[in-house]
Amino acid sequence: MSASKFEVPEWESVELLESETIGRMCIVVSDYPIAFPISYRLVRDDTKVRIVFRAAPHAALAQYEGPASLEVDRVDPEHLNSWSVIVRGDLHKVFGHHELPDTFPLLEGRYQWMVLEVSAVSGRRFESAPSFDGRAVDWHPAD
Repeated sequence: MSASKFEVPEWESVELLESETIGRMCIVVSDYPIAFPISYRLVRDDTKVRIVFRAAPHAALAQYEGPASLEVDRVDPEHLNSWSVIVRGDLHKVFGHHELPDTFPLLEGRYQWMVLEVSAVSGRRFESAPSFDGRAVDWHPAD
């Protein structure tokens, strides 16, 4: 199966992630996937990529450890293009002294440090065109 024209190479997907600071961390809570908005930073160590963020200690996100994913998107309706990157890995808590960069959460009380150890990254680019009825936008793979 050949790669589609709209797939973004892994190295570029990582650069797109690095260009943003807000995303949605997805975990499973009571058998349902739930997405939580987070302020994050991407950390590179040689070939290893990690996503760092802080959560409220008693929130579901801070209580969770295990498989998780992060989705980060940018939609530019003015130029009719967008991209989306999904990261998968294992989420765990970090305690004690560390040298992780601060993520500057948007809300107070976020002091439980969390790290997503990245195991897979995939990205897509899209372009849009007005829909046939003129009331919506149809997204198409970018050329």
